[in-house]
Amino acid sequence: MTAAEAPPLDIAIIGAGLCGLALARALHARGRSFVLVEASTRLGGRVLTRRCDVTAQRLDLGPTWFWPDTEPRMAALISELGIESVPQHDPGDALWLTDPNRGPERRSEPGGIHAGARRIAGGTARLLDKLCAALPLDSIRLGHALRLVRDRGAWFDLQLAHGELTSTLRARQVVLALPPRLVAEHVAFDPPLPAELARMLAATPTWMASAAKSLTTYAQSFWRTAGHSGNAWVRHVQATLGEVFDASDPETEAGALGGFVALDAVQRKHFARGLPLLIESQLVQLYGPSAEGGRQYRHDWADEVWICSRADRDSPPAWPQPDAALRGAWFGDRLYFGGSETALHGAGRMEGALDSAARIARALAPPDGSADFPGGTLRVPATVAEAIACFANAVSESREAAPAYYRRHVVRLLSGPYPGPFTQHALLATVSQVYSEALAVLDRLMPTLGTRDADAAQIGRHRFTPAFLEPFQGWSSKLLESALAFNATSCALSNFPDDHHPDAELQRAVVLALADAWREFALELNERLVDAAERDRAAGAAA
Repeated sequence: MTAAEAPPLDIAIIGAGLCGLALARALHARGRSFVLVEASTRLGGRVLTRRCDVTAQRLDLGPTWFWPDTEPRMAALISELGIESVPQHDPGDALWLTDPNRGPERRSEPGGIHAGARRIAGGTARLLDKLCAALPLDSIRLGHALRLVRDRGAWFDLQLAHGELTSTLRARQVVLALPPRLVAEHVAFDPPLPAELARMLAATPTWMASAAKSLTTYAQSFWRTAGHSGNAWVRHVQATLGEVFDASDPETEAGALGGFVALDAVQRKHFARGLPLLIESQLVQLYGPSAEGGRQYRHDWADEVWICSRADRDSPPAWPQPDAALRGAWFGDRLYFGGSETALHGAGRMEGALDSAARIARALAPPDGSADFPGGTLRVPATVAEAIACFANAVSESREAAPAYYRRHVVRLLSGPYPGPFTQHALLATVSQVYSEALAVLDRLMPTLGTRDADAAQIGRHRFTPAFLEPFQGWSSKLLESALAFNATSCALSNFPDDHHPDAELQRAVVLALADAWREFALELNERLVDAAERDRAAGAAA
């Protein structure tokens, strides 16, 4: 029997980045069979850790930080896997270099630049190792690139390219755990995708896809002795590194300075031969002669064909703001789009990859009434009225915490190579976090809310939906007021006039964005209630 004639597999996951690996782990734990297909010859996607040959430090050339207070999925997964994390080093002053012909300005940053950020001890790749260890070895196929998805009705035929060879894989359900633009660029569909869906895929930027990261290692963290935190911003047209940070591996006595290359992909190609010297010269300008002679490690993500699409390479970096339709199910609940860029919360970051994995795992293998989103312990109430009251209390706690969430999201955005303005994106990150927490509580209440009452859900609307939405009334406007008040007093945002005092046009854009986020949350909450009621009725009919 050929592969094309073999019975279809249950689930094919395309893409073995953090989203694909986390989804595979969740499905395996819930007893679902799958195959995980990756075009590259390595796992991890944008997660990449290398070891310095001289100092033995583990260096993250992809994502580095997570913030436990605003990225609870990352914090929970790391804890669950028994992985140690360490705080990002921040003590000391930060340097600002705004004139290439003058020395840097030393600035004190109370509370630190990264304010609560943590790193995985020994490098982010340790997270990949732990996730892979939980998977069957025969479930992973490396070096197989998806070229065509052909709908056969009851299953999909997936045409895979492996070097010059091609093969066909059959699967009843398919998850494309890839950046949307890579799907648009590399994968054909038969029949073609709806035009609007194809447009959304092509229009969703891949975060950090065209970036380059450089790390320079030294025998000691000499900048700390001089009172520097290792954080620096270079804001002039000749900048080589736009942001610099302490990347020292706490498991060694050595030191490292990391930075995001300020040159775009074309400029990096043009200056490729001289780039190491340019990077060293800028570090010397910031930290003096002690910064000479370090060992450089650099990774240009624009060169990664399975990370960076042509559209990402040819356009300026942009925030991923995925359309809600990318979080839906297509082809009769048989095709799903994953990857960090499709996330409701944390789009573009590791948190977003886990958010997307949890969303799809919930659809493919419901967790039997318990939430897969971390949120501490929660006693399941005995009655519907108690469940609604419990939900309202949880929302009240989240509402009280939201201003602090916003401030932390601003700090996170300021600590990376993010284009402004920051206000809208920090607010969207805040509301998405609160909405995700609310949906997690709702999931945990499902054993109480489940009902075989045929009137519970009619014409797509659940009768409990208004009661669960009521605690949010007036919240977004109060959150916006709080955010604007914080912006006006923030020393860090004083360097960004558009955010320090947002004008009326920006405020209107923020209000519209918050309204879109609310609408999506309300629809998702109602859909989960309706789905639970329908599952319960089906179980009752089968009993």
